[in-house]
Amino acid sequence: MKINRFKGQDMRETMRLVRDALGPDAVILETNRADDGVEIAAAIDFNPVEYSRLQAPGGKIPQFAQRPTAPAETSAVDRVANEAPVATETPEIRRLRDEVENIRYLLEEQLSRLVWDDSARRSPEEAGIMRNLAKLGVAPDVVAGLLRRIAGDDEQAGGWSASLKYLADALTTTEEDLVCRGGIFALVGPTGVGKTTTIAKLAARYVMSHGREDIAFVTTDGYKIAAREQLETFAGILGAPVYEATDHDALDSVLRGLVDKRLVLIDTAGMGQKDVRLAQQLGCLSRADADIEVLLTLPANVQSETMQEIVSAFGSAAPSAFVLTKVDEAASLGGALSTMIRSGLPLAYVANGQRVPEDLHFAHPRRAWLVKSAVELMNRRGQPVTDEFMAQHYGEALTDECA
Repeated sequence: MKINRFKGQDMRETMRLVRDALGPDAVILETNRADDGVEIAAAIDFNPVEYSRLQAPGGKIPQFAQRPTAPAETSAVDRVANEAPVATETPEIRRLRDEVENIRYLLEEQLSRLVWDDSARRSPEEAGIMRNLAKLGVAPDVVAGLLRRIAGDDEQAGGWSASLKYLADALTTTEEDLVCRGGIFALVGPTGVGKTTTIAKLAARYVMSHGREDIAFVTTDGYKIAAREQLETFAGILGAPVYEATDHDALDSVLRGLVDKRLVLIDTAGMGQKDVRLAQQLGCLSRADADIEVLLTLPANVQSETMQEIVSAFGSAAPSAFVLTKVDEAASLGGALSTMIRSGLPLAYVANGQRVPEDLHFAHPRRAWLVKSAVELMNRRGQPVTDEFMAQHYGEALTDECA
């Protein structure tokens, strides 16, 4: 095992020295803060037994240096260790391995705290923005990307209002009210996200501006009778026809017969993001001859990991925009904002209730309102954001920035 020690003026510089010399697989063994900088010990071929020997009385651990020393020749001990046959793992070896993992976890935790403390000291404005966004539940990687985006802002401020403005500006929205210009739109998303209700709201929004003569509905859901009945109920209220197309050929045939309609709304079957039938359902849309614009219905009331799974699973349908639903049922909006910003897709509409069409809003003028709603939900939770929380959840993002 070859231990290298590095010393820099701050954590960013020292971490850069480690990464440049040893690569991303380096194991951080020790971190210390000195009056003139930060010191880190690291290795890429970590051997716990050898490390313990070096730490023992009489052992010799390399001194800190500004840059890693040249690789030394392999010692006789190392050669013997490398040539020795691999033994079956014993309980003692497993215990030692678990201890090493625990040590590594503690060292990484300590490193994250050092990185956070160093960042907060060097740039209190940046740290203030991070802390404020963390309160909203915005994901660390999104916060890091946002900080890169505003790094060149000469008037950068860490205040609460400035943090919210940066977040609202990072949320992309469609420039126009899509359904009001007309076209063929298909809403996709897992079961229970409110696709059928959202279609009714979109249709009512269009009818209020253009009348009900040029609108039609299509359902590709051949699995759930209730979904078909719900769509027919809404269509009956508007006096619009409903057609069924459960495969690619039927969809093409139906759409060819609706060329005189200015707005066609397609309600797809609700399937979980892990459903094996999902690819077939989405392929029906992508292979259609007509120009279908796909809107991904994203529920705001699920966990961040589930939202990301939905975006990944339905990505094969090439959605052009989001419709964010169930905002009124969400406990936090940080996950939804993070998922949408991370994806790069614009947000077209926001739904925050069951009323048709009052609870559907064009997203572009509602970005500030959406961020304000996130703040209101945060205030209800009242969860404090401590330095320990920031170090644990956001220290890694800062470390990546050092690379």
